[in-house]
Amino acid sequence: MYTKTQPLISDANLLVVYHNLFEDYHNLLFGLLDTPVKAVHHIGGTAHFKYPTEPILDILVGVNNLHDITSLDEKRLNYAGFYRIHHQYKKKVMMVKFNNLIDLKQEVRLHILQIESEMYDQYLQMQRALKDDHQLAQQFKTEKEQLHASASSIRDYETQKETLFEKLSKQIRD
Repeated sequence: MYTKTQPLISDANLLVVYHNLFEDYHNLLFGLLDTPVKAVHHIGGTAHFKYPTEPILDILVGVNNLHDITSLDEKRLNYAGFYRIHHQYKKKVMMVKFNNLIDLKQEVRLHILQIESEMYDQYLQMQRALKDDHQLAQQFKTEKEQLHASASSIRDYETQKETLFEKLSKQIRD
């Protein structure tokens, strides 16, 4: 099992690869039978490569209500290779596609949120800011690289990164 964070990548030539992957998953998510999916956005560093990032495609998935993600929808996503990861996420469902079920390297993450929620809006706002605000992207790059170097596990890294996002989100609002 892969317990450490994956090496950061910064090759902007991969932008096309990740955009094509996103399109494939966009079509998959909207193609699910009776899907509760209402919106899909390519988020994270692979959407723009403004800073080094993990080689993981992050997708923000908007649903009307988190309760719309039924066990049937979860099973359909399981058939597509996604598995729900259990964590103390508040008002968020995380599903991940792994490279295989031995190494468990994350390849694609679905951040499933309720569309009309503050968290959903924060995700979109932060994505726009990191893409368009060079100074903010540089600050994020520096702090993210420090977190990446010092994190003892994926969970530790993700928790610290979530704290960093909250800090930067507050910075944007102020």
